[in-house]
Amino acid sequence: MKETAKLNAARSGLVVIGALAFGYLSLQVGFKPYLEKAQTYLQHPEPEPSTILKDAVSNPDG
Repeated sequence: MKETAKLNAARSGLVVIGALAFGYLSLQVGFKPYLEKAQTYLQHPEPEPSTILKDAVSNPDG
């Protein structure tokens, strides 16, 4: 009886780990475009419109 309980517990643990891995991979694949866009933005942030306007006013020749 104890061996059966240990086997069932191990099987349940394996199923839980598999479900977590599947969920993680599903999120990675599903949100990949958004994650890449966010990562690109964090590496090369676009200047705010207010700073562009200030630069144009302070340096009108371009």
